[in-house]
Amino acid sequence: MRSEEEPPLPTSTRQRAVITGASSGIGREFARRYAREGFDVVLVARSEPTLRALTSELADRYGIEATVYAADLSDAAAVAGLATFIGEIPRIDHLVNCAGLAPEGDLSRSNDQGLRTMIDVNITALTLLTRAAAVRMRAVRSGTIINVASGAGYQPTPYLAAYGASKSYVRMFTEAVHEENRRHGIRILAVSPGDTETPMNPGATKGKRQPEQVVDTAWRALAGSAPSVVDGRSNRAVAIASSRFIPRRAGLRIAEKMFRHKA
Repeated sequence: MRSEEEPPLPTSTRQRAVITGASSGIGREFARRYAREGFDVVLVARSEPTLRALTSELADRYGIEATVYAADLSDAAAVAGLATFIGEIPRIDHLVNCAGLAPEGDLSRSNDQGLRTMIDVNITALTLLTRAAAVRMRAVRSGTIINVASGAGYQPTPYLAAYGASKSYVRMFTEAVHEENRRHGIRILAVSPGDTETPMNPGATKGKRQPEQVVDTAWRALAGSAPSVVDGRSNRAVAIASSRFIPRRAGLRIAEKMFRHKA
């Protein structure tokens, strides 16, 4: 039985994308891209007023059906409710898991609840929602799942230790389920942004990427068969060097110096 707090089920049978973390940054740009491509969208985030403004904008501009699904994905009941919703909507063609948190600093000074919340959003919610979508997509042998990882997931990152490890999980998990589901007609991809202009990553730095560039990278990669892609040429070079060529101890010392200001 559906809760009275849950949004009504969409009614259109057009292609539909469900996008988490859609209220800002990369998630918002994914929402705009899908609407521009003619997809109906279900936008998921904590901020209902922000989502309502965005859905109105997209529906008016592109003539699509846009649904607000306000949810805190650190809450197990909310994730279960969204997973059920994914199983009940008329169709789901794409799922984008973009919701994420990035606590910084020396782990010894981190907040217990903050770490739990990050793990719940970055790992647990993403895993369960990927599963829910894959079950639905296998039934029709079609569908696409994009999970947003991070360049920080390509090597251990001091002062972003838990965040980087969570994004390493996202990439490895996504690559594995890509292979599990390839013969079932499902395209699963991890996209790893580097330094990108988002509310979660404020401040001016040289060479910073824009959210729409990340979305473009993911969109182009969907036409191929690789299970993961890094956004931006320089970010790809760093990811390859740090994960394949630089000795681990040397890489750790370089990263510690680079990120010491976040301690």
